[in-house]
Amino acid sequence: MLPIVPGQSPFDAIRQTDERGEYWSARDLMPLLEYSSWQRFEEVIDRAKEDCEKSGRNVDGNFNPFVKKSEGRGRPLADYHLTRYACRLIVMASRTSGDVAAQARTYFSDMVEVAEDTALAEWQERAIRSYLAKGYSLEWAQLRVKDILKRNELTHEWQIRGIKDEEYAILTDQLHMGTFGLSVAEHKALKGFDITRRGKKIVYKGDLPEAMTSTEIVLNLLAKTVALDLHTVRDSQGFQQISGDVRDAGAIAARTRQDIEDATGRPVVSPRNMIREPDGGILSLLPDPDGE
Repeated sequence: MLPIVPGQSPFDAIRQTDERGEYWSARDLMPLLEYSSWQRFEEVIDRAKEDCEKSGRNVDGNFNPFVKKSEGRGRPLADYHLTRYACRLIVMASRTSGDVAAQARTYFSDMVEVAEDTALAEWQERAIRSYLAKGYSLEWAQLRVKDILKRNELTHEWQIRGIKDEEYAILTDQLHMGTFGLSVAEHKALKGFDITRRGKKIVYKGDLPEAMTSTEIVLNLLAKTVALDLHTVRDSQGFQQISGDVRDAGAIAARTRQDIEDATGRPVVSPRNMIREPDGGILSLLPDPDGE
């Protein structure tokens, strides 16, 4: 999820990302649209799904069923991971009115891929400002925004080329391993991410790109760009062909990493965690507390 800034839309505050790109939880969206009953809200979702089907779009791809763990010992809760387009349909199908409805319609206007130029520019500006407020440099913030957009573009391409839900994480890790020589989890461990446990499995908490250095993000962006180009040129379909493209893209990015390391004499993969040690931004403009 992007950092929250003053004046930020409440719909942007609940926006999340995973290996497939951006999404909104139906459970998080429900109270913002002034619904207190999940049963009533699910009726709205069902109407929105019907509209989605009528439009010729993929229903499951836009309304991805999800079971959300409840706090404490409560039973798991039914939920959906919603695309921007799905949220727009829900707003249209809801009985929400007044300022809330107007704000929701504006926010979820028809930009499934955050594609409308004006809205995209506004989103980029908000994102960059939020990263600057966290202490990142302008260069880093601009690279990170490009990386987010490229990730959305890549996962959208995977979706239309037949990649299944469970395959996104596999491809993501494969591309990362090829580029950096270690898995996403190993990269998080190197940067000292906090851990939690799911049964016997260790899980690292947090979003890795937020902790990456500028050079790491550049390589990340390169790998995604090359993978996209290969998908298009080869017209790859399905997991095996897409996986082959990802493997080749990772190898190309790895050679670039090696060239950088040969020139600088130091490894690109860094233990520095930019979440804890950002490289500039607004914080760097503050006066030295010692007056030096």
